Order: sequence, then structure tokens, then C-alpha cells
Amino acid sequence: MTSVVNVEGAAGFNPPRVEVWWRACRYEARHLAALRSTWILLGIVGLLAAWVPVAAPFIVESSKDTTDPMLVESVQWTPSLMQMPTLGFYLLALGTGPVSAELMRGAARTAWLVAASRSYAFWSKCAVGATVGVAVSVAAALLEVGGLAVVATAKGIDQPLWGQLMAAAVRLAVWIVCWMMLCTSVSALLRNRVGPVLVLLLVPSLGERILGALASRIPGIDLSAMGEWLPFAAGQSMLSDGATPRGMLGGAVFVAFTVAVAVVGHAVYVRRAD
Repeated sequence: MTSVVNVEGAAGFNPPRVEVWWRACRYEARHLAALRSTWILLGIVGLLAAWVPVAAPFIVESSKDTTDPMLVESVQWTPSLMQMPTLGFYLLALGTGPVSAELMRGAARTAWLVAASRSYAFWSKCAVGATVGVAVSVAAALLEVGGLAVVATAKGIDQPLWGQLMAAAVRLAVWIVCWMMLCTSVSALLRNRVGPVLVLLLVPSLGERILGALASRIPGIDLSAMGEWLPFAAGQSMLSDGATPRGMLGGAVFVAFTVAVAVVGHAVYVRRAD
């Protein structure tokens, strides 16, 4: 009877991997929900998304049709100067928050105990962050498009071809997944609160532009096009060029870069001393 108890006790310490994974994800989701910054940023995103349909009645004229490019631009929030959607800027704190909070509060050991391993803890952070990011982008897009549809009806404007926005929404979701994983991975690499935010803001907006400009000035070698295929510029190409060969290749470059950074971030995270 003693041997039966021991076997059952041993089995109790080895739950199925699926259960371990969901337990780690639930912990990360609760951890993210407990951060005040999460709700502040979600409120800001909600206000920005609501502003589009609120302002539309004063901008859209009854004699003009609402074109699809205008709607795509409003849903994606893609200022070209930053080579990243503005939505990514507001989701930055959500992506870096879980790792940064561990460093500030010393909660890393608790996360590792709940997740059963550091590897589970890292990938659950990536998964929860990506899921929240996609959910926020979809909700914002639905709020904008729904509001614009109401405005178009009230103004007597022909409804745009909303179905054409599906491909743009999918590309934006892919970009957001990569962005949130990069936020988590860079936080694991730098291991502080401010550094990841600065890197993720400055590299897309300034770093790649400076590198591309310097590469184009190398004598004897034509690298003028290199700046267009740096990771964040390639990600921007995926959003703007759509299903063209250039857009698909840009998406492949951005996804491959994300995977590489995530692998390195995971390797550093699992070797942390605390």
C-alpha cells in the first residue's frame, strides 16, 4: 500500500504538459491584469479607436465616398516615420511589463514555480502578450470600422467594401504577434525596465534609418536597398504592400527576425540567476 501511495504521489508532481502550459498562461494573464499600466494603456487605445468614428461625421462629406485606403490607414495606424503602427507603441508597455515587473518586484521565482520551468514561464509570457495584443488590435479595428459604418449610413454614403480590410487586419495581427514577442524577448535580454522601451522605440525609428544611410555610402558596393530589408522596415513593407511579392518577403524577414530574437531571449531568460 505504501508503494501505491508513493507512485500516486510521484505522478502528482508530473501533470500533463498541456495542464502545465495552461497553468503558466493563466498565471501570466492574471499577472498582466494586475498591472495598473495594463488598464491605463487599454483605456488609451479605446479612446483612440473611438475617436475615428466620433470625428468622422465632421470630416466625411455626403458627396464623397469613404475609400478603402483611408479605412486601412485608420485601422492600421501606420505613420511611416516610425516604421511601426502606432498601436504597437501603446502595446509596448504590455509586452515589456511582465518581465520588467518580475525584475522590480522579485517575482521571478514565483513565476518559475507556477510554470514548472523557466522555459514555460518565458513562452507563456510571449503567448499571453501576443494574444492580448491581437485581441486589442481586433477590438480597436471593429470599433473603428463599426463606427465608420454607422457614419456612412447616416451620411447616405455607399458602404465601402469592408471585406477588403480582412487581409489588412490579418497582416496587422501577424505584425502585432511579432511585436509582442519582441517586447518580451528584448526585456529578457536587457533585464531592466527602461532599456527595452528605448531600444524598441529608437531602433525602428532611428537605428535602421541610420544604418541604411551608412550602408548606402560604402564605396564600391551598392547597398542602397539594404535599408528597405532591415527587420522593421520589412515589417512595414508587409503592412503597406500587402499580398505582393515584396510584402510577403518583408513579412518573412520580420517573422524570421522575431523568431531569432525570441530564441536568444529564451536562452538568456532560462539562465537568469534571479
